[in-house]
Amino acid sequence: MKYLYRKEHLKAGFNSENYQFRIGELTSMTGVSARQLRYWESKGIIESIHRSGEQEGRVYKFKTFIKVMMIKYYLDTGYTLKSAVKNVEEKQKYLTLTRHIIFSALNGIVEVDGTVMLDLGNFDDDGQQRLLAYFDDDQQKVRYQLIDSDQMGDEDE
Repeated sequence: MKYLYRKEHLKAGFNSENYQFRIGELTSMTGVSARQLRYWESKGIIESIHRSGEQEGRVYKFKTFIKVMMIKYYLDTGYTLKSAVKNVEEKQKYLTLTRHIIFSALNGIVEVDGTVMLDLGNFDDDGQQRLLAYFDDDQQKVRYQLIDSDQMGDEDE
């Protein structure tokens, strides 16, 4: 078994602060007009990144992209803007918690007998077993495997 990526190598990819979008990009990705985005911003529903200098165009964080997508979903299913925003703000608490749990649990990506798996850390309190997860393409579902911690090598690619 060898580590393909360790947690510290995955941080940049999972850091949503690295993903920013101009208003035109956000419009094309979400189907929400620039005019509507500006209105939502004027009402405090979303916010753009404040930039200094000559760069005056609006830029949004990944978190805002997710919020816009969720608001649009609720609007498209018949909610008012006020109730859509309320639902999204409630759901975002759960998404934040989920993200924190997943990132805290993920210790790296390993290869075991040719299968790429996620190392989800210690399974037991005394650190004797590790929990690995992988996607079974044939069954189209996530599977889990326990291995002894001493089998977790330090070998990196």
